[in-house]
Amino acid sequence: MSFENIIGQKKVVSILNRAIISNRMPHALLFHGPDGVGKEAVAFETAKSLLCQKDELYCDDCSDCKRVAQLSHPDLIIIFPSPKEPKIDEVKAIRQSLTDNPYFRTQLWAKPFILINTIRNLKKTVSMSSYENKGRVVIMLDAHRMTIEAANSLLKILEEPPGKITIILVSSKPDLLLSTIVSRCQRIKFNPLTWSDIESALIERENISAEQANIVARMSFGNYRRALDLLDENINEKQDLMIDILRKLIKNDLELMLSVENVIRQEDLKSIKEILALMMVWFRDAMVYESLNEENECREKIINADKLDTLQKFINSFEAIDYDQVLQKIEHAIEIIDRNVYLNLILLQLLFELKKLLRRKKHV
Repeated sequence: MSFENIIGQKKVVSILNRAIISNRMPHALLFHGPDGVGKEAVAFETAKSLLCQKDELYCDDCSDCKRVAQLSHPDLIIIFPSPKEPKIDEVKAIRQSLTDNPYFRTQLWAKPFILINTIRNLKKTVSMSSYENKGRVVIMLDAHRMTIEAANSLLKILEEPPGKITIILVSSKPDLLLSTIVSRCQRIKFNPLTWSDIESALIERENISAEQANIVARMSFGNYRRALDLLDENINEKQDLMIDILRKLIKNDLELMLSVENVIRQEDLKSIKEILALMMVWFRDAMVYESLNEENECREKIINADKLDTLQKFINSFEAIDYDQVLQKIEHAIEIIDRNVYLNLILLQLLFELKKLLRRKKHV
């Protein structure tokens, strides 16, 4: 058995399988790519392959594989960003979330880092012999969150790896890592998951209907974690609210302002960001629709395929739309929401800017 628990990522799995079978696994790997695409899950399955005493790849049934799955193997070291003095219960909660579902790690802290003391402790541990004869595996999650001091300390381990050790760095932002660290790792790129991969995984793992899985998969942007988040939300309600907000753009300014106040009163920050994300999807679909001719092709490539009639009417209501400008405005609003307490001003500014960009056809 090899990597059967992984969603998609066939190219990545093929590369790692070849390295394991040929016994040519590098001492340092960098798994990089977007969030929610399985980097952590593949890292843990790789650890099973490296620590399993039975099979060439891994059996997923022996005590070694089971201990890796529970993150309790003595030769497996898991590092992730944390505050300077994290609470034991919080650390346990994060580790438990990784064993429950490596695609859905619990996020407890706003701005955690991997600190120098963590790497110093790692140095002490790896300088000693491993407990068993397969060596050690170190998995560092969100490696880009190392402080400069921690990164320089890790560099010394990478330059002179002690004994039999495999270090797997996991990062969605490899450009933030020291170039000297990146150059000492074999880079393994993870791409966004396909709609079909996410749809199949949702049906098999979350026991939801094919229709719901299809809609959620299309809105996940290749991110399985986002797909799981969307399962907890009423997407249809948010879609309807988003479309209603866009309809208000052709009304008078007072109605638009009242609409914003109503949204802020009824929705939390996360929901508002989701609504804006759905708005980006809507305009992305409008842009795709205008570039296609066949309706069947539209239904294949459009995320809001279940609302195609509404999308057509929306597009036909306006003169030529500058989609680049529209998408940039929405994306900017999403980015600054977390940094600005004046949420109503952000939303009002965005909607008034969209109102200028969306010119209604005179005959409508």
